[in-house]
Amino acid sequence: MNAFFRNTALGFAVWVAAFAAPVAGLSAENRLDITTDPTVTGDGRVTITLHLRNTGSRPLHHVHPMFHFHHTMAHMPMIHELKPGQEVTLVNDQHPPVRRVGSYPVVAMVNYKTGMHSDATRTQLHTDSFHYEEPLKALITGDIRARHQENTDTSTLRIALRNDSPSFKNVRLMLLLPPELTASQFSGMMGFTIHGGQEKHFEVPVKKVAGRPGGEYPVHLLVEYGEMLKHYSSDITGSVYFGPDWGEEPFWPQMLVFLFLFLMLVTALVRRWRHRRRNAY
Repeated sequence: MNAFFRNTALGFAVWVAAFAAPVAGLSAENRLDITTDPTVTGDGRVTITLHLRNTGSRPLHHVHPMFHFHHTMAHMPMIHELKPGQEVTLVNDQHPPVRRVGSYPVVAMVNYKTGMHSDATRTQLHTDSFHYEEPLKALITGDIRARHQENTDTSTLRIALRNDSPSFKNVRLMLLLPPELTASQFSGMMGFTIHGGQEKHFEVPVKKVAGRPGGEYPVHLLVEYGEMLKHYSSDITGSVYFGPDWGEEPFWPQMLVFLFLFLMLVTALVRRWRHRRRNAY
């Protein structure tokens, strides 16, 4: 009997892995293939080429790309519809010119809708970087963890930063959030000094805009600092979850899969029990 239960449990785990994994990935599916191609001239002028391709099976609507770089933001033209397999290329030459030798971050945030008249906006983040004259590796690292308050539209981002060098750094931070989220205590930029070998922790409350669907949202922290006329940058990526997404890509398929697997398990146990009972008589 123990062997039967072990085999049944193993079979159940295999079915869960086979069915639940692809279904669970529906709400996090990336519909867009995003690539960037930055170039820098000898006098520090920057041009960034953005490539967008719809990798899904349905059209995307109101595709709105934005660039975040060097503590500024630039809106790109709205693409009203991007058909399956269609690709567009946009060029941005409005990046502020760079003067200091070193590395600079580029983040492309693209918002879009999966339906023409849908109110739900999806967001994808693409991170990249470029260097002027020579690449420099930042020595500020960290991570972002989210703690969600159940039955609310509020979460707390727990941000940890570490200075892995022996000298202090004056860092500047920019928190990038999708349009569905707001952080009233961290709007714009934040700056502070972090000493060599020190680790700093702080929390940022984040709220979901009323009426927006649940699901997992990306968050991104840009970290920059200057030292000895050189520029360093790094980025820290995390996510925050606001419960199941009941929008256009519902959570119901996952529930149905698990219900189906549970009924299969119960049926197998009942049949086994009846077979043993008949043999006993």
